[in-house]
Amino acid sequence: MSTVTTRNVLSMDFTLHDGKSKSIRITDPTATLTAAEVEAAMNRLVDLRALKDFTYGPASLKGAKTVQTVTNKFDIVVN
Repeated sequence: MSTVTTRNVLSMDFTLHDGKSKSIRITDPTATLTAAEVEAAMNRLVDLRALKDFTYGPASLKGAKTVQTVTNKFDIVVN
């Protein structure tokens, strides 16, 4: 027997002032999110300098994606 679980994660990616990347991940985002809503939220985070990394200089949007992971855990008894 096995257990199957599915997990959705929204990954919002930014480019920092020094060229490095920063990602913010949200587990189980609303399924009806649109690209425009995600972009608006990302812009708001940058405008508010909501993250420590954003306070050192301007950040820009790099991209966003939803990743779905399906895990099939097998019930294996080890003696």
